[in-house]
Amino acid sequence: MYKKRNIRFKELIIISEWSIKAYTISENEKFTSSATYEQAKKNLPEWIEQLNSFDSRHEYIAFLILHEGSEGIFTLVNTWVGNNMLQTHIYLSTYEDPIKFRKISGDGLFACVWELEVIRHERDAWIKYILKNAGKPQYESYLEDTLDVKY
Repeated sequence: MYKKRNIRFKELIIISEWSIKAYTISENEKFTSSATYEQAKKNLPEWIEQLNSFDSRHEYIAFLILHEGSEGIFTLVNTWVGNNMLQTHIYLSTYEDPIKFRKISGDGLFACVWELEVIRHERDAWIKYILKNAGKPQYESYLEDTLDVKY
């Protein structure tokens, strides 16, 4: 069943040369899984350095999505690689053990309809500020372009 959820931009996280836009999604008015969010931030340095099998050249820009779903809290780590591709790793935490992350991607599993809304927004911003300005990418403008909506 489809029910609108709150999609909120949380903050811009800086780790070394990386800039990571952080989002939360919840059917509640506010995202309540703060322990999961804080632990995800602690895990980010390891997660964003994961290589891929195609082109491990990173743009050093990523976006993080934490989604309070019915099965638990989904954490999606999306890094821009090869200039126009996303590398995505998905983890699941339970409400009973909110700081333990189990990787659930790798067998074809991808994002749900609410997470796809964030990905759509980030895709459109990437095209507008980076790909259409290949000679002089506008990274700061991309990082400032965020989503905050009930969808």
